[in-house]
Amino acid sequence: MVGMRDVARKAGVSLSTVSLVVNDTGYVSQDMHDRVMQAVKDLGYIPKKKLHRADAQRSGLVGVLLPTLNHPFFASLASEIHKQLVTIDEVPVTLGVEQMPGAETVLLDMLRHKKLDGLITCSHAEDESSVAALEAPIVAFDRFIDPSIPIVQSDWLQAARLVCTQLLDSGAKRVVEMGGPRSQFRDIPIDSQGNDTSFPTTHYHRALEEELASHGVRVDYVQVDHVAQLPLFSKAAVAAFESFPRLDAIIAPDMAAAYSVQQALKRGLKIPQDVQIMSFDGTLVADAAGLRITTVRQNVGMLSHSLVHLLAEEMQYDGKRRDRRAERKVIPVRLIKGDTTR
Repeated sequence: MVGMRDVARKAGVSLSTVSLVVNDTGYVSQDMHDRVMQAVKDLGYIPKKKLHRADAQRSGLVGVLLPTLNHPFFASLASEIHKQLVTIDEVPVTLGVEQMPGAETVLLDMLRHKKLDGLITCSHAEDESSVAALEAPIVAFDRFIDPSIPIVQSDWLQAARLVCTQLLDSGAKRVVEMGGPRSQFRDIPIDSQGNDTSFPTTHYHRALEEELASHGVRVDYVQVDHVAQLPLFSKAAVAAFESFPRLDAIIAPDMAAAYSVQQALKRGLKIPQDVQIMSFDGTLVADAAGLRITTVRQNVGMLSHSLVHLLAEEMQYDGKRRDRRAERKVIPVRLIKGDTTR
């Protein structure tokens, strides 16, 4: 699907210049106007306003639902999604559940009444059945809602392998793992594909625990009850050291890992000699803890590209494909070595 970004690249002009020309909303020089229009012709690009004339149902808006707007990972993901939506001439309507209770209902109502062209949901659905019953373009990030709704996720089994290799090769024996509520690990009846969780991330935790345990490594779990409540990450770091004083390694989300670095140093422990600390997500927080944290980095750019690409496909069918098993797009992760592992 050709978007304004493609036109801008071919014409050698900025995205804003293309917008001014195709939407006829401002002045540009004749030379630039001609270059843009030639690129439009060569690429077969159809401006959104012309699509609107052909299909008055299009709003030009896409909903983006996040668990929170102030978590570093979801802030990064939202930023990249916004960039990608520009390429299909859509404007994001982004809401965070933590900041606006009822945000999911608001966006679903807008989608139901054709005020949105589609929805990218990165938050756990309050009512999966109502989402699945809605015949509209919907794509989920790292959430299983219904077999007919496409999912984009990181390769959590690869992440588990990377972490296990690092910890086992460095001789870790007492590992503390941090993550969401254990109730998420098996929160739905097992389906025909063997899936029993609406949170794909839990496959990472399971695989990690099983592999480490098979090598005689003790793994204890510290729960972070809600990803949107940032003070809980600090409390989890304190709990890890107080509850498991003999720990020699921690694997946690970026925020909890950064607080764990602070706690280790405060207690006079040497990193990585006395305790190793690893994180997953790989946001800027991993580089801002005083020491560069060894991290498993999610590819936010590719995740966002895949979410928007799949949504554009769903929009072509107006979401009326609830009778098929949708695609699950799995994006590789990468281990970034820092100063906190041996």
